[in-house]
Amino acid sequence: MLTRLRLYAVNTLIAVFLLLLAIDLLPQAPKAVQTAIQPLLARLGIDQGPYALFAPNSDALNTRLRAEITYRDGQQAEWISPAWREQPNWQRFWRFRHQEWLDHMSLRPDPALEPWCRFLARSMRPDLPDADRGAEVRLIADEAHIPPAGDRPWTTWRELPPFRDGVVLSYEYLR
Repeated sequence: MLTRLRLYAVNTLIAVFLLLLAIDLLPQAPKAVQTAIQPLLARLGIDQGPYALFAPNSDALNTRLRAEITYRDGQQAEWISPAWREQPNWQRFWRFRHQEWLDHMSLRPDPALEPWCRFLARSMRPDLPDADRGAEVRLIADEAHIPPAGDRPWTTWRELPPFRDGVVLSYEYLR
């Protein structure tokens, strides 16, 4: 009896998951419903965003997240998101969803910013008990434009583009 109930629960979860994806992806879905489920999809990490399969200029911007953390004792730390191009192939494959999540964080502020800033403050100072308490975190998205493929001379794909100071996404004072 319990296995049958578990099977029904798993099948219902899969059906709801697929229904949410269909609502997000289908252009026929009502915009009000799509807008209403966006926060849930973003938190689950399955937000598909605008469908741009045949849009060659859709990815002309590289973003990098940076967090400047000031702790209650006055010490400062800086966290910079990992450079995708500097990672070995196996690590890029293994951490693809993490990179996509970071990319989504830079595109639009999210309710997950405050807990994530707490995590960053704690992880940068494991020696300080309750490091997130009283810390100030400034989350910044730096941008680098990718030149069109028609521009010459071509640069190697491993060369990081020059990042310029970006937009402050969030300023969190953690209590």
